Amino acid sequence: MPKSRRNKVIALTKVKKRPKEVKDKLIDEIRECCEKYSRMYLLSMESERNNFLQVVRQKLRPGRLICAKNKVMQLALGTTKECECQDNVHKIAEMISGHCALLFTDQSPADVESFFAEYRPIDFARSGATAKHEVILPKGIDALAKLPHSVEAQLRQLGLPTQLKDAKIHLLGDHTVCKAGQELSADAAQMLKLLDIKQAEFTMGVEAHWQKGGAFKDCSALED
Repeated sequence: MPKSRRNKVIALTKVKKRPKEVKDKLIDEIRECCEKYSRMYLLSMESERNNFLQVVRQKLRPGRLICAKNKVMQLALGTTKECECQDNVHKIAEMISGHCALLFTDQSPADVESFFAEYRPIDFARSGATAKHEVILPKGIDALAKLPHSVEAQLRQLGLPTQLKDAKIHLLGDHTVCKAGQELSADAAQMLKLLDIKQAEFTMGVEAHWQKGGAFKDCSALED
């Protein structure tokens, strides 16, 4: 006899946290990190990727990397001298804008800057990103020779003038996928991925540095 669904027991133990609870927890974590670690760095980010951020977290342990909404990070630190959680951290809060993160660690500025100077992995650019290089596909079969013939229909959907002949993809005319400095469309980003061309470089740079006791340094003016 089939099991009745009317008497099904629904567990209420797993309840999603409310947004306010998550926000309050993050604020507490940031303030605790200010107390625990001797240094804090404001980092700018470009071409953010979760897998690359995980590598950064692993490499900089036992330090703590926090990526949160800018307003949450500002609220936790305090935007004025009267409400800041530590001496002079309001100067860091004032500089928080765009894509950024907070790194709490005991490592020296030289060590942190050296790590980020070396760790610059590349990935496929996404729609809306700025193309770093011009990519032009010449007429013929050479430009698309590495692609399986099964994607020919997809290439036509992406705007390429192609034709399938003898199980080979023929490009019927020269085609510009992207131009340097221009924003990538969704079709261009997908085309670059099919061609295995990576144009997005993940970078993190030190914008400012704070040390327990109140020492503060604006590093943004020193960058190239």
